[in-house]
Amino acid sequence: MNMFQYLSYKKNNNRGFSIIEIVVTTSILVVITMAVLVKYPSFGGNVLVRALAYDVGLSIRQAQVFGLSVREFGAGTGLFDVGYGVHFDINNATSYRIFVDIDKDKTFDAGDGTERIFSIGQGFSIARICGTTVSSVEICSDVNNVSTLDVTFIRPDPDAFIRINGDAVTLYQSARIVVQSPQGKEREVTVESTGQISISQTQI
Repeated sequence: MNMFQYLSYKKNNNRGFSIIEIVVTTSILVVITMAVLVKYPSFGGNVLVRALAYDVGLSIRQAQVFGLSVREFGAGTGLFDVGYGVHFDINNATSYRIFVDIDKDKTFDAGDGTERIFSIGQGFSIARICGTTVSSVEICSDVNNVSTLDVTFIRPDPDAFIRINGDAVTLYQSARIVVQSPQGKEREVTVESTGQISISQTQI
């Protein structure tokens, strides 16, 4: 094979992709892209609702730390002997607050202060709030007449005081706060009366 024949042979074998190969490759890329785009909102919703559940859990933990430590509410006020808690109102499902239990009645009321208000945006919300009594009866906002939930910590007691609808008589052994994404994905935060806080690892 002389040089001219070799160059002619090499030229004929460097044709690149055929039309059929390009169409097949493009079709595969389109199918993969469509699958990713269809699943993206669901994936993003799962990640963000889990992050929201962790934010709620961390807020409760923060109230626990504040309530069990010697922390002054407001510079120069001299208010050290106060409790701290987290207040949820199902009628305002896109926010919750860390409150200062000044009168130490273990519920949020007009006589208490607010440490911080957390806003929930982008279509996420608190789906329901629940409390379980010491007799293992759970009442929730979507079934029973439950509108508010308070989880309060007062030094030196490490336990959580759980109150539903401001009721200071009924004792609760645990509370559940269920958060929801716009796609309906849910995660829950559980608070035990012993002070333990846990986040569901799988969607409910």
